[in-house]
Amino acid sequence: MKKENKDVIKEVSTMFVGLMFLYAGGISYMLLAFAFREFSWLLLTAFILTPISVPLGWYLLQKVTNKKKPMAHYSIVSREGE
Repeated sequence: MKKENKDVIKEVSTMFVGLMFLYAGGISYMLLAFAFREFSWLLLTAFILTPISVPLGWYLLQKVTNKKKPMAHYSIVSREGE
């Protein structure tokens, strides 16, 4: 039971980090598109980190959701004997 709880906590924390990366990347894209009008170090940092944060967040979310077993994995009860 303890191992299952640790796995659930790990999955939830990975999903949370992935969502935060996606949220920060989306905000950063909006700032790059609409807020900055001239060069600054903040603009350069956002320009470098945004292309990293969005795919990283997406990867973390996919990593967590692909761990779930598909329904076809479970055995289906056959009614041929009836």
